[in-house]
Amino acid sequence: MQTAALESPRAHILLVEKNRGALALLETMLCWKGYRVTTAADGLEGLEKFRLGQFNLILTNLSTSRISGWELGRIVKSSPSSVPVALITGLDFGTRPDHSPFDAIIAEPLPFDELECMVNSLIECRNGGAAPVNSVETAPFEEGRL
Repeated sequence: MQTAALESPRAHILLVEKNRGALALLETMLCWKGYRVTTAADGLEGLEKFRLGQFNLILTNLSTSRISGWELGRIVKSSPSSVPVALITGLDFGTRPDHSPFDAIIAEPLPFDELECMVNSLIECRNGGAAPVNSVETAPFEEGRL
């Protein structure tokens, strides 16, 4: 898959997902809402695109091939970039692990309007804004939360 965009994208999102059906669906939904979306079918491809591009947010699945979503998040967070990384997963983590490389863990399944709210919140917070988050499950992690 390649980059899809509307004329005036709201933000540029790197979407890393191994399931091609889920990747296409999320890409379509995000593009429909005005985001510019670059896709990657595995973690290594996502890492390569991250290193070559300028992104406002990375959304990844945990079990991507070649490099896991966890490892991708760890590499991105150890780079000079301040791009937020969110994990989209159906796994129940309970409380956030102390060593998590993610700014947020977004639980599946979730309504698209909640995903859009989370995406906006992560992007705005990274750009100096303070967008409210509607639910604890999709809130960016802070000390004492989750």
